[in-house]
Amino acid sequence: MPGMHNDLVDAGEMMIRGFHLWRQTRWPGRNGRARYAHTLFSLYVLRCLELLSLRLWDPGWGSPGDGLAQIQRLLDRLHETAPADQPILVRDARWLLPVAQSPTTDDLAPYFEVAEQVEETLREADRIEIHKASVQMAGGHLRSQLFHYRMKEGVSFDDQGLVLSSRNSNALDFAMLIQALVPLLRAYEETVRNHTPTSRLQLASAICQGLSADPELFVNRLDLLGAYSMIEHLFITKDRDGHAIYTPAGRRHIQLIQEYGACIGRVSQALCEDCSHFEPNANAYSPYGVIYGFSSNLMEHMALKSLQPDVATHFSLEDVFTAGSADKLAWVSGWRKLPHIPPHIQSLFDYPLQFATEIFDRLAQALRGNTIAPAAGLFVMSEDDPQAGGPIASLPLEYIGSSDPQVVSSHKAHSYDPARLLRDRQEGMFVVSYPTEGGWTAITKDVLTGMLGAGRDVRIVGLPGEAAGVLRLMCPNLVRP
Repeated sequence: MPGMHNDLVDAGEMMIRGFHLWRQTRWPGRNGRARYAHTLFSLYVLRCLELLSLRLWDPGWGSPGDGLAQIQRLLDRLHETAPADQPILVRDARWLLPVAQSPTTDDLAPYFEVAEQVEETLREADRIEIHKASVQMAGGHLRSQLFHYRMKEGVSFDDQGLVLSSRNSNALDFAMLIQALVPLLRAYEETVRNHTPTSRLQLASAICQGLSADPELFVNRLDLLGAYSMIEHLFITKDRDGHAIYTPAGRRHIQLIQEYGACIGRVSQALCEDCSHFEPNANAYSPYGVIYGFSSNLMEHMALKSLQPDVATHFSLEDVFTAGSADKLAWVSGWRKLPHIPPHIQSLFDYPLQFATEIFDRLAQALRGNTIAPAAGLFVMSEDDPQAGGPIASLPLEYIGSSDPQVVSSHKAHSYDPARLLRDRQEGMFVVSYPTEGGWTAITKDVLTGMLGAGRDVRIVGLPGEAAGVLRLMCPNLVRP
């Protein structure tokens, strides 16, 4: 996506950043330069392997599983031939696949195509490890968003602006979490049933990290989760008669939402019991406190830290998402504590124990089973419906935006920048959007929490027939007859 600094780690750029550090501090001798050159070589090979992992379904591998095994052998060879003082950035080739998908792209469809291919073609052990990696990295990314917003605005977790912003802007992350959480929940339920404690805790840890960014939504507000995770242009199309129908990806997603709701209901008590093992504590490391932008940024941090001679080299990407003692805490905390970074900037990225504890407490509270009243009803009516003027509140204009000047001037919507509206539509930020004569009109997903989640029935009158059909498919658990 243009303008977003979230590409896979580029060895050339990391070379320049290394030079910048040296110019700000001191230029190293030959051994120091050679040491960093080996790190850059590892980054280059890893980038190639990450991109190669997205080609597992090309012909010529034998099978996708064979291709994954070949990539693992290449990764092992990279570690075997590296000098002893080199950081091991990634051990498991199965973690390369979600890292390769971490950059934000304009086209969202391939994320779902890859998820379906993983589920249909790889062995169970490989699928589960890929899903664990995906869930933990997505959870960390979403928690980091919360941390950034709270640090910037100085608000609590209950702040309405924080809740609306984090839910409205993450349709892709929510949808991909559901895609990966369902098979993990299946596997977790089996370990509970078969009394396999080690596997049970490993799966519980991954699942809890995935739920942690918004446990209320993913545990207690399943009525809203489905609509928040829907992406209109990917999941809905129209048939020959012009009626709104689900695409194949949409049908699959709806089935996964239904299965997710059933699974989380069955295992929430067991997750609540296991959750106590993951509580953050002082002088130790918890993954609930790791802060980063995108998954590839973690390898940037590790690579830059290798510029210092005392860096720990035995930790890898996978270790970021498991709890650890003081040495791991020092490893993570030291990523941004480099000599060329001003101290006041370094202090902004100290390991946030209080934040990690608050995140954990919210998760534990949700798993204990908060009683929340079901969401109110969404009533979609035509303008000539005899009940259109009834007691149900009409949708306030703050939830309706339009790039059509005529719609805005007639006080049916607030003004929405045309380019931004189309961008937000692409990102899945609306429960419905439709073209008008002079632009587009859309209803934001803020209505899900702002009104329906608050127990207020909502009436929407005057939608075009096709848009009304789309809205009913986007909010299947909320629209009332």
